[in-house]
Amino acid sequence: MNLELPNINDILGKMVTVNLSFDGQEDAISKWLQRHRKTIKSNQRLFIHQSEQNDIKILHSMLRDLLVRATKGERGNRVYDELLKTIKRKKDLTTQNYKTILTNAQYRWGIAIGTQVISKVVEFFASRLKWNWKVYFDAAEKYHETNFQQDELLKVKHIGYKVRDLALSSFNRNYVANDLHVVRVMTRLGLLNYGFDLLTDSSLEMGNNPGNIKNYLFLHRLVLKLSKLTHGQYFPADLDKVLWSFGKSICKNRPKCNSCPMKKLCLTGKSKKLGG
Repeated sequence: MNLELPNINDILGKMVTVNLSFDGQEDAISKWLQRHRKTIKSNQRLFIHQSEQNDIKILHSMLRDLLVRATKGERGNRVYDELLKTIKRKKDLTTQNYKTILTNAQYRWGIAIGTQVISKVVEFFASRLKWNWKVYFDAAEKYHETNFQQDELLKVKHIGYKVRDLALSSFNRNYVANDLHVVRVMTRLGLLNYGFDLLTDSSLEMGNNPGNIKNYLFLHRLVLKLSKLTHGQYFPADLDKVLWSFGKSICKNRPKCNSCPMKKLCLTGKSKKLGG
């Protein structure tokens, strides 16, 4: 069987027209993408113009995503809402407040674990970096090709690449949280096949398991490559938003293949047709 790899630009052009319903709001994926791009630009201004208020806003965003390991959907928003209510100034950064936030948000991974994560993150940014967010985000940009493997946050128990990349993707357009929705879509479409030339790097292993570090690093480099193939039209964080949204709306665990606009491009769909 000789199947031609799908063109990433054709794929994205069709995906962004699909509607996604999320958090009680429905809109075309292109609109969700535009909002995320604006969020990144707005967040970047926060660490360029440092103040206590901006420090807390950045911390809210980082903690929301670094804690998402134990949450799904609206529960992730509960943590964020409680952070906004309770942590308004740096003097509010206390262990008791962390416990209150997680209790009120019904944090499913456990209050002790969540408190430990918050405490370690605050210690890193407040005590070690002295709230110099620019140093951290500049390093993330400098080492984005190799997925910022020297990040001190990755040494914090319960923080892995996926949630760290989720946090960074709100501040840097070169990061992607390769979760099951994103990876499932790339696998079914056949986009993983663009990664064969990346395997000269022994730290990478071709695969679609985000829980495997070598697979995850491969997926990161793959998305960077796919982004470059769009010639600046879509950055990695854009691909993350589009692929994730498509995975939530059409290419679900049980995909809606009959109504999928990718039917003529998808390698899985072509294989089914040829096999049937």
